[in-house]
Amino acid sequence: MRASPTWRLLLVLAAAPLACSSSSSPPSIAFTTGTTLATGPVLLEVAVRNSSADPTWALAGPGSLSGSSGHSAVFTPPPSGHAGETATVTASVPGASASLQIQIGTPALAAVTIPTLGAAVQVLYDDRDVPHVRCAEAADCFRVQGYLQARDRLFSMDFYRRVARGRLAELVGPLGLDQDVQLRTLFTTRDGQRLEDALVQALDAPTAALLGAYVEGVNAYLAHLRATPAEMPGEYAQLPFPLGPADIPDWTLADVEALGRLQQFQLSQTLFEESDYGTFAQVYGPGAPLADPGKMNTWIRAAPAASPPTFTVVQNAAIRPGASPAAPRALAAWGPSLQAVHARAASLRQALLPLSGTFGSNNWVVDAAHSASGHAMVANDPHLDLPYPPNFHLAALTSSDPADNLDLNGGSFPGIPGALVGRGKNVGWGVTVVGYDVTDLYLEQALPACPGGVPANTAFCVLWKGAPAPVLAYPQAFLVRTATGLQNAVALGLLAAQASLVAVVPHHGPIIQAPDAGGHAVSVRWTGHEGWTQDLKAFLGLDTAASVDAAMAALNDYGTGAQNFVLADDQGNIAYYPHALVPIRPFADARVTAPASLIPPWFPLPGDGSAEWGNDPACNGPAAPRTCFLADAELPQSRNPAWGYLATANADPVGVSADNNPLAHPPYLSFDWDDSTGFRHARIVARLKALTAGGTASLADMESIQSDHVSTIGQAFTAAIASPAFDSAAAASPDFAAARAMLQGWGASARPFDCPTGLDGTDPALSPPRADAVDQANSAACYLFHAFLRTLLRDVFSDDLAVAGLSVGPVQAVKGMLHMLDPAAPPGDQSFCNDVDPGGSVARSRTCGDQVVAALVSAFDTLAASKGPPASWLWGRVHTFTAASLFPTVTVGYQAGPFARPGGAFTVDVGNPGLSAAGTSFAFTSSGNVRHISVMDPASPIVRMQLPGPERDGPFGVIAGPDLVGEWARNQYFDYATSGQIAAAAVASQTFSP
Repeated sequence: MRASPTWRLLLVLAAAPLACSSSSSPPSIAFTTGTTLATGPVLLEVAVRNSSADPTWALAGPGSLSGSSGHSAVFTPPPSGHAGETATVTASVPGASASLQIQIGTPALAAVTIPTLGAAVQVLYDDRDVPHVRCAEAADCFRVQGYLQARDRLFSMDFYRRVARGRLAELVGPLGLDQDVQLRTLFTTRDGQRLEDALVQALDAPTAALLGAYVEGVNAYLAHLRATPAEMPGEYAQLPFPLGPADIPDWTLADVEALGRLQQFQLSQTLFEESDYGTFAQVYGPGAPLADPGKMNTWIRAAPAASPPTFTVVQNAAIRPGASPAAPRALAAWGPSLQAVHARAASLRQALLPLSGTFGSNNWVVDAAHSASGHAMVANDPHLDLPYPPNFHLAALTSSDPADNLDLNGGSFPGIPGALVGRGKNVGWGVTVVGYDVTDLYLEQALPACPGGVPANTAFCVLWKGAPAPVLAYPQAFLVRTATGLQNAVALGLLAAQASLVAVVPHHGPIIQAPDAGGHAVSVRWTGHEGWTQDLKAFLGLDTAASVDAAMAALNDYGTGAQNFVLADDQGNIAYYPHALVPIRPFADARVTAPASLIPPWFPLPGDGSAEWGNDPACNGPAAPRTCFLADAELPQSRNPAWGYLATANADPVGVSADNNPLAHPPYLSFDWDDSTGFRHARIVARLKALTAGGTASLADMESIQSDHVSTIGQAFTAAIASPAFDSAAAASPDFAAARAMLQGWGASARPFDCPTGLDGTDPALSPPRADAVDQANSAACYLFHAFLRTLLRDVFSDDLAVAGLSVGPVQAVKGMLHMLDPAAPPGDQSFCNDVDPGGSVARSRTCGDQVVAALVSAFDTLAASKGPPASWLWGRVHTFTAASLFPTVTVGYQAGPFARPGGAFTVDVGNPGLSAAGTSFAFTSSGNVRHISVMDPASPIVRMQLPGPERDGPFGVIAGPDLVGEWARNQYFDYATSGQIAAAAVASQTFSP
């Protein structure tokens, strides 16, 4: 690992000799050593004349002295927060005194040269090691940000850019080759270009200049590293074939675009979900061997589990009532192909977990009129995996050029400039994944032969609109790291020549499953294949927007990886604007297609031309024009609603899923969004509604909502279990009665359905139980509930899904189970509750009530046998997280966990444990990567944040190991200094010069 820098500089000054005393002269005292500026401990000495008394010392102001008497003392300035202030040190003997005023300075780190800088740049570091960059123009701020990100996070930047460009094998060897082939395929445009290259070509000049400045900064650090190889990050030495600085290629614009598109891919594509639905339907759907309409209606549901909010945020087009949820077309012939696609999608999703936008993000804004401070507020906790180092790198960028309007505080993914989460000078924002349906799988029918006249690079032809259409092949060069350097994968025999070709259906997209013996292939179309979108330009515009309206205008350039942007400005306005490209799908639009002919887009689509995007042939071309996607006015949006707040949590923001029939509410936006349960969204809205109905919300309220641990899913299941339908089971089973009473008591407690750890501390093994009876009872009930829910979902769904070769998905299972427990649900929808054998036949007939009773008794008895009485069922012992490193031995000395955490499945402060796992551990691996709250006061802005890990890829940074991950585990915020506050808060400074 690189040596950690130290910021303390001890100034040792030579002592002057003491003069002899003279009884005939009055005593005097004078400083002989000292300084008027202290950036670290300073030795102070005095000379005394005409007195034999020892001097005494006094201090007025910040800092401390090493002693109170003697001819010398050491003044130590405070560690942070007092830069620019003055301390007065006074030395005295009887009859005389002398004072020295010392200004508190900021320790200076070694200066850095970036040749392309236009002017010198100052960086101040706060006590959380966050760099605050001050520049004369925006481009210089981005140059320095590039340098700092590379210095702090080079390995993760390098690792993920290679992932994004399908070149991981060049870093890790043959182990990365399969993933490279998959991502190189997925990131090919419909005309065969590398996606990142197309995006670079589409950049406008101002955006290209700012991104280019950032690239120059990264490369300045790479040049420094090549000159000082001892600073090479330790992860490179742990690779199968260790690398040196010369093996790290320079950064490029294509790297920036590739990283951005990889993140957008993770936040928007639905390969796994649509192949899951298709695989399920080819077993249980219409015409399938085990056709079961009840299973289809239970497993593939649009309706949320929680009651939707009582308001919408957009006026939708006229609803055409009476349409029924559409059924999928025949899928059986493509069954094996879909299973193969699903298996690879699952593998890729697992490999990309650190960047996975799994459900759990929250954000909301409150306008000035409903804020206790009189200023709008924004809160956000975007949900991703919890790696070490964390996904986000925090930085502040401030340009002195008023035209730039750059005064930015926030975080970005290393490798991407600016801030993806945070606030600018005038606008703060939060992001969560929307979950628009922007991906379609196409079932292609390959033909035995192609007609004459097709392009030379034709791989095969498919049937499209009644005629053969060529599928074009584009060769790719895959290199693999070996002990002797980079070598071609085909030449090494690691990859067949045919497998190195990416085949593309020009009117759909890349082939992700080659034709089988019957010609059944699968292609994918994704809005991210459009190489003309300006997503990074949109974020740079958001970073510098002067108002909510300007921010919305900037976001019109955002096309891929749709985000629920909530916005608040320093004029008191708020808005919601989840802008992105959403395909026009005439085949799924009840305004233009008869209900009986609708084709549901959440299943794989026929590739024969009957389910195409857009309204004109241009939409089938290499680059679909903007008119192939829904108009901005048809997307959800809101500005300054009368109720005073806007909130999202990955759920349906407009309520079109409430009747389980999204096609009846055109235009079609999505089937199940990103978290279609609705639990977190409903809880946030309920709390904001309670606060603002005749009152206001404070900063403390925002923090309280962000740390809310109430289990609304526990409330929903407890309501079902408490119904009279289970009274006879309670009478027959003492254990069921006892467990049922615990859950009912949970709801009747002073803090209903809260999920505390039950511990006085965050160490899951050593922390003692908290001496709070309500906490203890709630902790035990929360533990029991999660053990019950895991058992129930596994027992009810795993056997039926295993027949289709699928696993239990928590969102689908929770929604399906609550649907089956609803007395209003059709009786035929409860067939999941039967036990089935591997062939799908009913092995044991059971009701859903039987399953609930058995699961609750099993959970209760298991906890009693393993943990003892309920007083010992401490949720924090098992509900834990550990920040995981790709290369754990690099992080020796860094405490990454485990940490006990409150909350649980679908709580606002999210900590979703595996609900389909076995065993008694309820550890979770993903949560809010940054917790951010801003009060948009133009005069005295407040920014509070949490980060689950250090800024730098190592145990220590500028200061000695800020315990950011521990603070995150305790839900403890730090004040993120703004440009007007950093001078006083800085603990170190650094100069970057041309």
